[in-house]
Amino acid sequence: MKVCPVVDPDLPISELNEATRPGTPIPRHIAKFATECVQCGRCDTVCPTSAGRSIMMLYLKAKLTMSKRQPRVYKNYLSLKGHDRSGLLIGAFNLFNKLRIRKLARHVDKQDFRQAPLLFYLGCYVFSPTRSAVELIEIADRLDLEYEVLAGLRSCCGWPQLLAGSTDRAEDYHEYLLSMIEKSSPREVVTGCAECFASLVKIKRKYKAGFEVLTPSMWLLRHLDELDITRSSERVTYHDSCHISRKFHRPDAARELLAKLVNVVEMERFGARDTYCCGYWGFKANSGQLESIHTERFAEARGTGACKMIVECVTCLESFALHPDNDLEVQDIVGLVIERSRLMRDLQ
Repeated sequence: MKVCPVVDPDLPISELNEATRPGTPIPRHIAKFATECVQCGRCDTVCPTSAGRSIMMLYLKAKLTMSKRQPRVYKNYLSLKGHDRSGLLIGAFNLFNKLRIRKLARHVDKQDFRQAPLLFYLGCYVFSPTRSAVELIEIADRLDLEYEVLAGLRSCCGWPQLLAGSTDRAEDYHEYLLSMIEKSSPREVVTGCAECFASLVKIKRKYKAGFEVLTPSMWLLRHLDELDITRSSERVTYHDSCHISRKFHRPDAARELLAKLVNVVEMERFGARDTYCCGYWGFKANSGQLESIHTERFAEARGTGACKMIVECVTCLESFALHPDNDLEVQDIVGLVIERSRLMRDLQ
């Protein structure tokens, strides 16, 4: 319980265990904890019984949903996501926001796909206020690669639904996403969202899909020579995504890529076991708590002497942007590659 970034320190673990038993009620104070759980998975790495604490917390979220007690903040977040809603709300959202993402607008919720060896899965984050999505596509264009793009609210990966306790809906979205991916028959599927990555890995395992799932770092490492990278003496630190590094045990690709670009100094808590969460998947249920998580992580990053904190996940990037630190820049790893690439220099 001590490693949890959001738990009430006075909550006995025996009460938490009791609430996870089928058929037992969930007391109000445990429902609050379940709502605010960010699914970072730190509890899993230290539990002496290997009980899978984060799965138990997901079950509590699911119990709240099944008992019609799903928190309103969850419902609000999920209200626009998914292929099974009526087209009016999503259509209105698309019409309004396509003006903001002109370069990628033609890919939003499209149904026709070319056969291509490479697929960029942008999902919901095609609408992110960051440049994460468009920068991936800019690199592929400059490399003159043959690719397709799958993007839009209707092709949401289902992981937000899973983290909000709507497990049946999440499985439905996974099946739909696989059907959309198969239209282009890709060998590689690249996504810059850690939760999208988690869904894709789950889909690949469950349905024995033939594509390889890659983070931006994994993909970019395959094209470093073509990008013509110049290394800098700049000092940065790296914030691991909970899903990529801890839950799916892939902390190394981003560090291998960063070592080709800059000097990397690690924070006190880093890597697959110890990294500290950005807090995004609390769905802003407790804004004060989220700000405290950010403040603590920024202080840890500044303590390394780095001028930047690099992230690989767009949700981490968006989360830290909610409470910016004036003394520390947070940057997406794809943007850093563009900065250090001679091939991409005129796009900076």
